[in-house]
Amino acid sequence: MLENPAKITSRSVGKNDAPSASTLTGVFLLSAATLLLELCLTRILSVTLWYHFAFMVISTALFGIGFAGVVLSLRRNADFISERQLIALALGSPIAFIAGYLVFQFVPFEPFSLATQIEQWLYLPIAYVAISAPFFFSGATIASLITRYGQSVHRLYWYDLMGAGLGSILIVFFLPLLGGPATVAAATFLASISAALIAVRYSRIWFVFGLFMAFISVLIGVWSDELLPLRISSNKVVGSKAVPIEQVLKDKQYHRYTAWNTLSRVDVLEYRDRVGNPHRNILIDAGTAMTRLAHASKPLHELTPTQDEEGYFVRMYSKPAVLVVGSGGGREVMLALRNGAHRIVAVEINPDINHLVNSVMADFTGFLYQHPRVEVHTDEARSFLRRSRESYHVISCPHTISNAALSSGSLSLSENHLMTIEAFHDYFDHLEPEGVLVITRPEAHIPRLFSTARELFQRLGRQDLFGNVLAWRQMDEALSFYAGIALKKTSFTAEEVETFSKILQARKLEPLYLPNQENWGIYSRLLSGYPIDKNFAFAVILEPATDDKPYFNQRIRFSDLSLKDLVGVFSQDHLGRTALEERPVAEAALVVLLAQTLVIALLFMLVPIWIFRRRKLADAHRFRTLLSFAALGLGYIIIEVGFIQRFSLFLGRPVVVFSCVLGTLLLSSGFGSAWSQRYQDRKAPYNACFLIAIGSTCLMFLAPWLVDMCLFLPLWSRVFMVVFLLAPLGFIMGMPYPLLLRRLHRDYPERVSWAFGINGFASVTGSIGSVIMGMAVGYTLVLCFGVLCYAIAAAVVRPWGSINST
Repeated sequence: MLENPAKITSRSVGKNDAPSASTLTGVFLLSAATLLLELCLTRILSVTLWYHFAFMVISTALFGIGFAGVVLSLRRNADFISERQLIALALGSPIAFIAGYLVFQFVPFEPFSLATQIEQWLYLPIAYVAISAPFFFSGATIASLITRYGQSVHRLYWYDLMGAGLGSILIVFFLPLLGGPATVAAATFLASISAALIAVRYSRIWFVFGLFMAFISVLIGVWSDELLPLRISSNKVVGSKAVPIEQVLKDKQYHRYTAWNTLSRVDVLEYRDRVGNPHRNILIDAGTAMTRLAHASKPLHELTPTQDEEGYFVRMYSKPAVLVVGSGGGREVMLALRNGAHRIVAVEINPDINHLVNSVMADFTGFLYQHPRVEVHTDEARSFLRRSRESYHVISCPHTISNAALSSGSLSLSENHLMTIEAFHDYFDHLEPEGVLVITRPEAHIPRLFSTARELFQRLGRQDLFGNVLAWRQMDEALSFYAGIALKKTSFTAEEVETFSKILQARKLEPLYLPNQENWGIYSRLLSGYPIDKNFAFAVILEPATDDKPYFNQRIRFSDLSLKDLVGVFSQDHLGRTALEERPVAEAALVVLLAQTLVIALLFMLVPIWIFRRRKLADAHRFRTLLSFAALGLGYIIIEVGFIQRFSLFLGRPVVVFSCVLGTLLLSSGFGSAWSQRYQDRKAPYNACFLIAIGSTCLMFLAPWLVDMCLFLPLWSRVFMVVFLLAPLGFIMGMPYPLLLRRLHRDYPERVSWAFGINGFASVTGSIGSVIMGMAVGYTLVLCFGVLCYAIAAAVVRPWGSINST
């Protein structure tokens, strides 16, 4: 029977009491809402701030889940959660979803100004607390339910993981359909329904209040653009006058289009040059990256050849086939068409950009993508190439800079598989015998491309490549944002070099390297393989990136990061976009994040031990409790991140990678949790951890072979293979946590919330640590560390046996 809230008592729940169907459904929806909000906020913060700082903020915010468990464990009656407290936490979740989002948007937090504006140190904690609030309340609600119904933890954890799996799938549909702010409202709606379902067992009034909040969240979603506005960083600017992008996007005179997807937010700005010609720029994540929309001022067949440096490589051949990797707004496609390409294949990973060029603004481009010589694919270029048997005269990679993350929340940071040594192999495998690979990048990236080219030729058994390379840059007092390198399978002829030199001169571009003309300093030394002083001109890592360590944009090693570098990164103000290419922004953000993570996590995981001692609670196995749940949290997230990276190339599209890998692991882990109730043997947690370590090791070595052998298969086949491989592993990974929690609830119920918090802190720390390890030593060792975590958990829980045995 439902009770009046005024008559809610503080009775405890007996050990044999079980959660109702409505409570379990509430857990399911709350978990879905929480993961949906996390992923949505990652995308929103990439727009309002910059991706690297979105990663920093969201990772810190996820500590809210760990805080919730620790706070509950520090209460006097840590083993008891009253109905009143449970309802308050459940109803507080949707309120925190909206309130935390709004507070964060109204706080003028600017990470690139932390070292130049003292007030930013006031805004920083406010921003962190605001964005952490939703995760604190949702985490506290679930932790409270686990404390109340500890003997049914396998069912609660099952619904929790299944809900998280649903959230990882919902983001794929909600974000493109609703946009960022409305998706926040959708997550709030799910949290409100969850609160109503959790409250229905205890109070009719609070049940109705939860439904009322769900109704309000729908209204907020309908008017989300007005009620949930985005505050885009004032450090995001456009043009030589450094006009804030937020100001431009609000001006209907310039702003033409907006779309959201799991990769980015896409905006189109239109302006006219001095002679009145129209131009349209495609902004990705409000200025994190930009590409120009191709424009045809006359019918395509009337366009004349260009006389620029990139078009020259197409004109070198008669009726050439051209592949454009990262076709963006179609500029390079039109360039190839104008310069006589007989066949052009364009591959772009962002579906909204292709939709723009192909449909929404097709008239502006002269229906470029409908031209009979043009073929367009929405795909990851490496995956596409591995499945293709076609050869090309020219492969063009125009500024394929990845400053947007795979949509995996805080699970990755600007991986780029297009510039690895394996990618160069793929490009060369698909070039005609005299074909050429053309790459344009910021000048800061050119030395590493030279090193990659040299490594490629060495692997192909060719030592001399001095005549196979051309490089150039736009003249600038500092490092230029536009530079390029051309790598030909055969040597450039003297005539080709001379013609190219004249083009550079006419275009007022500066050569960085031309074959057989003079000593080109560092670039000649790089091609020769001579040692290079690490302080040669500007900081850069020279060894080639690999598919195992695909961070081509990484500026310096973590061991070389200095205090001066940190201060420099956080002093960029409106020069933030340039800093992404010239300064170690990712490295600085990760180091700061790791430092604060370790301090916070260790402090809040260890404080309860001191509190327990002061209260003279049982001492047995406290540190084993800490170590086992920390190892489980670290191991799960590290293996999850490792396999997302492992299968990113295999599955191609990031949205497929994310929903397939993460969704499979979460859903199968949920079934594993439900199945775990069958096991009462005290060795069950040990056996599960041991099997996870063995299974992860086998799959770790199987995955690279699978990528090489089966990449040619259609997408549905590859998805099926990944699900088939990961589901059994995920099933077992869902067992240790509920098995240990159930035993903990039986013997030391006051530790259940603490264990929940430990697992939350460890998960966030593991997601950050796995990225740093991936950048430093590669993902093979990341997965090895994940296996080690489960091995440690197995070693700890085996002698543990029954918790109350000493």
